Amino acid sequence: MSIHPTAVVSDGAVIGAGVEIGPFVYVGPNVKIGDGCRLLAHCVVDGHTTMGERNIVHPFATLGGPAQDHAVEEGAVTYLEIGSGNVFREGFTAHTGTKPGTRTVIGNHCLFMAQSHVAHNCQIGDNVIFVNSACAGGYSQVFSNAILSGLVAIHQFCRVGRFVMISGCSAFSLDVPPFMIAEGRNGGVKTINRVGLSRAGFSAEAINNIKNLYKIYYRSGLNATQALEKIKQELPQAPEVVEFLDFCANTQKGIIAPNREGRRS
Repeated sequence: MSIHPTAVVSDGAVIGAGVEIGPFVYVGPNVKIGDGCRLLAHCVVDGHTTMGERNIVHPFATLGGPAQDHAVEEGAVTYLEIGSGNVFREGFTAHTGTKPGTRTVIGNHCLFMAQSHVAHNCQIGDNVIFVNSACAGGYSQVFSNAILSGLVAIHQFCRVGRFVMISGCSAFSLDVPPFMIAEGRNGGVKTINRVGLSRAGFSAEAINNIKNLYKIYYRSGLNATQALEKIKQELPQAPEVVEFLDFCANTQKGIIAPNREGRRS
């Protein structure tokens, strides 16, 4: 363990083996830092925050601050849970939950670039990338392997499915289903994330299934109910097809439409 003499590590903080804490870092009294983490100069880890192993927190990032929400009760205990192998770049922020006992959760091996933000009560999967200034509003979900490009904004309570790619400067207040590329201000789905799926090792058969469900849902001219029924009837019930159907079935905000303004719910 290496703690710079100018760092403040509060009594009660639990610091794992091999942790590096740099100059002018602040660690709060209810923080738990896993083995091998690196807290670089001028970052803050506070609140009831638990961090796994081998995370890197860059200067001026703040983890575990209180939610930016009027619903926060003074003195309530809320949580931020972080997995292992994540990188939090300069100026990143992640907040704890709002209601007592609630939590914000970040998975493993994510990259959060400079000035990006994860709001209260979010659920972030594994291998997610937030490019500079991307943000996820309260209670939103970003599933594993999704990429939010620069300046992307996800509205509260929205969901972004697995292996989604969202183009820069986009904003969504509707759910973006898995495996798709989306862009604009609720501008719609453009196509499937073929490159991302291939790089992740999806088989040609799985990619073909995804391409076919995209054509039915987004290019057949059917309404959402008709399109989902057609997918059920005509496509094999492979894991990727079932995942898409389940995601659509569980929407609360509505599913983003084709590459034009609109909503499918």
